[in-house]
Amino acid sequence: MKNTHPSSDIWLFRALLALIVYLPLPLASNRTWAIAILVTLVAILFGATLIVWRKQLNAMLEHLDQFRAPLIIFFLFLMVSVLQVTPLPDAVIQLLSPEAYNVQVIAGLQGHMHLSLDVYQSRLMLGLTTSYLSVFMLCLLLVRDAERLSLLMSVLVWSGLFQAIVGVFLFSIGAHYRLFFVDIIHENVIGTFVNRNHFAGYMEMTLAVGIGLMIAKLGRGGPGHSGWKSRVVAALTFVMSPKMRLRLMLVVMVIALVLTRSRMGNSAFFSAMLIVGVITIVLSRRTAPATATLILSLVIVDVFVIGTWVGLDKVVSRLNRTEIVAASGAPVKGIAANGSASGSASAAAQIIPEAPQEESVEQRSLPAKYSLAMIKQFPAFGTGAGSFYNSFNRYRPPEITDYFDHAHNDYVELMCDLGIGAWFLFLLTGMTLWQSLRAMRVRQLSIARGAAFGTAMSIVALAIHSSVDFNLQIPANALTFVIILSLAWIAMKLPSSRHQE
Repeated sequence: MKNTHPSSDIWLFRALLALIVYLPLPLASNRTWAIAILVTLVAILFGATLIVWRKQLNAMLEHLDQFRAPLIIFFLFLMVSVLQVTPLPDAVIQLLSPEAYNVQVIAGLQGHMHLSLDVYQSRLMLGLTTSYLSVFMLCLLLVRDAERLSLLMSVLVWSGLFQAIVGVFLFSIGAHYRLFFVDIIHENVIGTFVNRNHFAGYMEMTLAVGIGLMIAKLGRGGPGHSGWKSRVVAALTFVMSPKMRLRLMLVVMVIALVLTRSRMGNSAFFSAMLIVGVITIVLSRRTAPATATLILSLVIVDVFVIGTWVGLDKVVSRLNRTEIVAASGAPVKGIAANGSASGSASAAAQIIPEAPQEESVEQRSLPAKYSLAMIKQFPAFGTGAGSFYNSFNRYRPPEITDYFDHAHNDYVELMCDLGIGAWFLFLLTGMTLWQSLRAMRVRQLSIARGAAFGTAMSIVALAIHSSVDFNLQIPANALTFVIILSLAWIAMKLPSSRHQE
């Protein structure tokens, strides 16, 4: 296809990069005012893109047509949210969601019914979802060559590094302050987030992209170094190369991840690195030795050296205490919205009296467990995007006295809120994972393989982490994940030239 892209869209691409860095800054964009700012910024950027491309709309549509499948699925996902906030006749509501009809009849809302039980919150989430789709399209449209793809991945890593440095610094001085009516205590490394688990989720994704960049820089690999002088020269060359700078950046980010003391965050990251690393070695036989060496070095240096130095043993200790509490069978009242336990575990306290109580697997899964009834009663269209905090009260047993604003399980909460819409999202993620594996198998372009690795590792890490947390309910993490999903599709369609192979 001939080059019909407007040359003036480079500033749009730079604005997209700036948006990536901005996302986590205002408390992970997880406040109503921050969401309003985010939606406005994305709308301005998307509108500016349409203006710049107004004379090449056919070329824009032709370019996006390459990504028809993910865009259609994403659009269907958006349409579920649109349908939830659209006023519908009572008879239609009764047909599509009998339980939503019954609830609104009791509330006296005849003649003003919606599929969502919290239409105002669902409208807010609709704005967010529209922004997610818009940014996904912008990535597919603006990242058209290897240079832009490499720069996009680099900015994601630099953003992760910035968050890591800020987080470690504030943690080291024990910062405690009130920001935008929120008390923030840096007892662990949390960057500009509020919750350490969500910060850990952000680090998982940016670290995955960073490792993908490292794999991209492996290239074909040069000839073997037979003599000791050649090996010394090669080692010195590596120390002075951009690869070493990137490696040091990843070291700092791993330190920050470990210092979050997030059990599932650390477990998900290291598990995903090993799982996707092995798959990559199998699929990319041409670079398998170099990839295996890189993955092995990451495990040795990050786990055994850095982990020991900054206290990975404390994360392991939290995991061990969690297992003890889970095995004790102690009575549980519930966990608060921030994940702290409110029940007592006397048996665990007798086993490890000097250690603070850790919520068990049973405690962490309580809201998800009691939400299954909600999924059964709202199977098709859910209770409305963003409505979980309100809808869950009907299904919370009397002995659970804590307030839950999330299910602590992205899979369950998405199905509760969106019904069939959640399955569109699961389908999109699964297709993207498959696309990333294909790219690692068939693409010869090194940056394409690196982007595919970063996408695959991010998906696997969040898939693990989402079983006990709600990273996809945090706008900064959700939109970053959407951007990373686009990398795999871009990697498959990215043009390559002989000197890039």
